[in-house]
Amino acid sequence: MYPKLVRVKSKGRTIVYLRLIERYYQNGKQKDRVIANLGRQDIEGRKALGELLKRLRRFSDEVLVTPEEIEAKRVIEYGPLVVIKKLWEEIGLGKWIREASGKAGRGLGEVGVLAMVSNRLMEPKSELGLCEWLEGVYLEDFDSRFRNGKLKSRADRFYYTLDWLIKGKEKIEEKIYFWARRLFPSDVVFYDITNVQFEGRGVKIGQRGYVRLGKKNHLQVLLGVVMVEGLPVAHYVFRGNRAEKTTLWWIKKKLKEKYNIGRIIFVVDRGMISISNLEELEKEDGYIVAMKRRRNEEVKMLLEAGSDGFTKIKENLLAREVEIDSDGKRRVICVNTDRAKEEKEKRESIIQELEQELIELKERVDSGRIKQQKVIVSCCERILNKKHGRRYFSYEVEEGKFEFSQKKESIEYEEKIDGKFMIKTTEKGLTLEQIVLRYKDLMDIEDAFRDIKDFLKVAPVYHQLSRRVKAHIFVCVLALLIQRYMEKKFAEAKVKISSEKALARLKTIKVVINQVGCLYLKYVTVPTKELELILRIFGISRLPKILSEVSRGTLFQERFPCFGPVSAHG
Repeated sequence: MYPKLVRVKSKGRTIVYLRLIERYYQNGKQKDRVIANLGRQDIEGRKALGELLKRLRRFSDEVLVTPEEIEAKRVIEYGPLVVIKKLWEEIGLGKWIREASGKAGRGLGEVGVLAMVSNRLMEPKSELGLCEWLEGVYLEDFDSRFRNGKLKSRADRFYYTLDWLIKGKEKIEEKIYFWARRLFPSDVVFYDITNVQFEGRGVKIGQRGYVRLGKKNHLQVLLGVVMVEGLPVAHYVFRGNRAEKTTLWWIKKKLKEKYNIGRIIFVVDRGMISISNLEELEKEDGYIVAMKRRRNEEVKMLLEAGSDGFTKIKENLLAREVEIDSDGKRRVICVNTDRAKEEKEKRESIIQELEQELIELKERVDSGRIKQQKVIVSCCERILNKKHGRRYFSYEVEEGKFEFSQKKESIEYEEKIDGKFMIKTTEKGLTLEQIVLRYKDLMDIEDAFRDIKDFLKVAPVYHQLSRRVKAHIFVCVLALLIQRYMEKKFAEAKVKISSEKALARLKTIKVVINQVGCLYLKYVTVPTKELELILRIFGISRLPKILSEVSRGTLFQERFPCFGPVSAHG
């Protein structure tokens, strides 16, 4: 049977009727006959047909509704989670975590880790905040088992998940390392360290130590990150008061044992340099390090050299190899012209600012408002302790008089080293360009530390147990791995956008939950052309129009649709 419009002329006008036609065969010939006349196709006729269809709905399994019967229940975020889960599966993290950590017990297993990693990348929160955040996103692997009970008991499930995850850390990192080495074959390992402050008490590894970033006199741990081609493949948490230089030889030993690898070329920053460290690396391995620019006579002599004989490595970066003695090491002087300009402008601004404060101090001393010598010295020290003021000014306090002057020789030296740094390496087989660019790649770790502190918000940490502090940091490093891999995808596609901006824009792709008759349907909003390009970079050719349909009897879906599909439809 099929519907057919039939035009009938009556009293000089044409009337259109909708009829239901049946096709049959008689004596081998195909014929049609009218089964039912469904009325005229004018306004009144169409309205009557609509009422008829409403009455017929109960005899059909199809969902037939009128617009006023469609009710939008909720809008939740979807776009970023699609990309995060795609990269999660492409790397293989879910499988490795399941294999390494075993049965989840009271925890949430792999899906709980994925939820925590996704939260770090989208909107970092505590475990309590994470439970509330999950109700506003579409994470399809969650179901009703993970949201029953009070908020605190749900948060406890994530605490147990942290305990479960950290048990498999070593095996998981081993998988990540070999995956990264297969993807980007390299013998070069980058290593750097930073501090992570936390509020927890009673954590043995939390100590007061040298603060790179954050509050002074605050409990902290040290976080050492090992990277291969910009991807974090391993990390280690040290006591907050441990000397940074002493971690390098320990890291080298762990990498050798853990990954059964031979010779490694370490690229490290000047903060890791000590004679013992370099000697240790030279025994079996190699290094590329930047030497300290100040309080180093060898570097002072080289960095004061002019700008002749330099080779252009890339835009605004020049380099020149220098021969000095026969110790078997190579030295390379580098000049970043942009950095030189920035350092000069910054120094001149600092000198001007500090000089003005010193002038004001002198005026107070000369006017007799400050008389005691200890007070004068204290005020001057407070000024010069800011922004390396001792490099630029000296002062004298004698018999209630205060005098200061610029350190001309020191300022001249600063001008000579603007934008310059010196690299020292054991590697004979690398070209000048390779040496310089490898060291510049160390900036990946510095960028990573900015990401992990600013974007992923690793601190402050409120956990009271050492294992949970370590597990929290592990989750952040896994999120960093996803974020850095995302950046590599953009670089390969030659698309200039940061992962942070991409995730923010992907948030405009939503899931809209509509109640349609007896069903709850999850529709995906249509991405823009720009978002389609971003999705294609990650191998996502198109998004589904509808994710699932859920019967009215599934009450938790009506209240908390973010926990994903519970039927095979869609």
